[in-house]
Amino acid sequence: AEEGGEAAAVEEAAAVAVAAADEGAIRCIVQNDDMNLGKWPLYKTQWRGAGVAVPVFGLRSQEGMGVGEFLDLKAMADWCAKSKMKILQLLPVTDTTTHWDERDSYPYSSISVFALHPLYLRIQSIKNIPADIKAEAEKEVKRLNDPKYYTDTQWDEDLQTELDRPLHYPEVINTKRKLLWKLHQAIGAEVLESAEFRTFFDRNERWIRPYGVFCWLRDFFGTADHENWGALGTGKVSLEKLRQLSAPDSDLYKGISFYWVVQYWLHLQLKEASEYCKSKGVVLKGDLPIGIDHDSVDAWFEPHLFNMNKKTGAPPDDYAQDGQNWGFPTYNWGEMRKDGFGWWRARLGAMSEYFHAYRIDHILGFFRIWEMPATATGGLLGKFSPCLPITKEELDREGIDDIDRLCEPYVKRHLMERLFGHDWKMIADKWFDSWGGDTYRFKPGLWSEVAIRDIVAREGSPIGYKQPKEILQGMNTLINNVILLRDDHEPWTKFYPRIEMWKTSSFDELHGNTKHKLRTMYEAFFWGKQDQYWADEAMMKLPPLLDASSMLVCGEDLGMIPACVAGVLDKLVIMGLRIQRMPPPSVESKFGSCDSYPYMSVCTPSCHDMSTVAGWWEEDHGRRQEFWNNMLQRPGDAPGKCTPEVATMITEQHLWAPSCFAIFPIQDLLAMEDSLANHNAKSDQINWPPNPQHYWRWRCKTSMEDLLKNNNFSDRLKHMVQNCGRDGGY
Repeated sequence: AEEGGEAAAVEEAAAVAVAAADEGAIRCIVQNDDMNLGKWPLYKTQWRGAGVAVPVFGLRSQEGMGVGEFLDLKAMADWCAKSKMKILQLLPVTDTTTHWDERDSYPYSSISVFALHPLYLRIQSIKNIPADIKAEAEKEVKRLNDPKYYTDTQWDEDLQTELDRPLHYPEVINTKRKLLWKLHQAIGAEVLESAEFRTFFDRNERWIRPYGVFCWLRDFFGTADHENWGALGTGKVSLEKLRQLSAPDSDLYKGISFYWVVQYWLHLQLKEASEYCKSKGVVLKGDLPIGIDHDSVDAWFEPHLFNMNKKTGAPPDDYAQDGQNWGFPTYNWGEMRKDGFGWWRARLGAMSEYFHAYRIDHILGFFRIWEMPATATGGLLGKFSPCLPITKEELDREGIDDIDRLCEPYVKRHLMERLFGHDWKMIADKWFDSWGGDTYRFKPGLWSEVAIRDIVAREGSPIGYKQPKEILQGMNTLINNVILLRDDHEPWTKFYPRIEMWKTSSFDELHGNTKHKLRTMYEAFFWGKQDQYWADEAMMKLPPLLDASSMLVCGEDLGMIPACVAGVLDKLVIMGLRIQRMPPPSVESKFGSCDSYPYMSVCTPSCHDMSTVAGWWEEDHGRRQEFWNNMLQRPGDAPGKCTPEVATMITEQHLWAPSCFAIFPIQDLLAMEDSLANHNAKSDQINWPPNPQHYWRWRCKTSMEDLLKNNNFSDRLKHMVQNCGRDGGY
């Protein structure tokens, strides 16, 4: 559309949600008029909106079976409309079922990037459900919502706090599983024969057929690890083979088709919720996880698209000082590129059936991903992939020639004494070979966090009075005590610096001149050498994602941010994320200044991977005081608790920000109203990133029914949004 363009041109552009201009170098963001967002024809129009972030599992209602469900999003849309909130942001809603217990509560560990999670299905609302099964489902709803069900203290080991009626994941998912199987036996055949189901299945056969077979095999073998499935678990399984296994005359058909029918029901309910959000002028924003589970349909059916011998995660940051290891295989981008990123295009196409916008989880992974060997359990032995290495020639020029000393774990007697005390010799004899003097090397096959973990799990602690956890911490310190990592393919000529090498005793015991040279190479490696290379990588991968759908794209760009990221996101018109407590490296202050945020950004006071505003306020006295005096510009001592007044001031700061979107975790909004706030603020944190096995079971303290009844709060929030110009107008 030309500047000041005509309505017809704008409406035509609105149909695709992102229109190209300036020969594709700049994009203008527009949105459908029927979503009541106002016309957004030009980049400079400065339309701004407000929204709320909440995981579906965290919603609480009288109809939900002990968990939030897709149909609860309709009540959330009603509340958003009352409060002038234009965006409803979710965590991933794809299936994560590998164990049928709390280990599956991690929403970013998808077993299928297409399949929806059965957890979110409202069984009693399924069309044509028999009366007896509906009555049984309604009985389970009452049981799992009854406060008396939570008679025992619900304690979170990671957060070290008591939880208020949290999600009981194993009980909920297995109750639903039993009810759904009964329902499938009663009406499944009728559904399978319906024209509506056939249309759905034919449109999605590429993913839903392997998904159904995968789920049946997982349950039959008692494990999602397909390497334990014999001939069906190794090598490439063809679609024709899957058609044979799942044909109507197959003995497996009833079990396999069960999962197809459940997906159809989930599709109908999420589609209903999505359409309702649209009718209320509320953008439903999804979440695109950066990885897939190692034991997933995608890794089993299309293993050539992934590096199955690698794990992905994140380097050390404010979330996790030792880095993160998510256990996901990394992407084989070279293979994905061969068909024009078809897997990604299909994935985004499926999301666009339900969502109007989406957040790319860890968008930095499209520039480079933090990659660990399969032998790692932590994140310290990772390196960015792809990246340009430090070469043997570069090391030679600096006079650094003792490569083995730098690349192998530096294990000395005094270090083992410090880690394990006077019984250090028991550790040395069990896992090390003497290498002369006070130096030791790992026995063959034991320079591995996975190997040591498995031995300790099987045999217990080798030092009786020390807990296994203490032994593992000490051993991991030794395993990670290296300075350089060797390249997989050219181990004698290409190397990579271990992240934060200066924190190792191996580095500490080098000569001063060698330390200086290595630090200089380290800084150049991470902060300059890779920039153009990583920018080119992102420009090769991201445009196909943007072109795969009309959804608006936002990127979570937190962590160790390369200098090239801002330019690439700006060129592609992808909104970055701004969290006040985590300013980007370019900001010298401890806090971001909301009034300086760029328009093409999403600002938020917190997210699911950190404490809420109220939780942070109580846990860090020093930073709280600094924030009170400098960011809120209030004199004297900061209050010890995050009062509703404090929460309101922080919310208003973000509402006034220039950012296109200001999105608030629902916990931070409810903190503005004393009757709605969770006074155990620590328990409102959803995830604990240092523990990849964290049990995700947070639920909102306030039910949807009570939230909708509280007109004073929604009116107050509406007026705040309107006063700050975020009500959808100009």
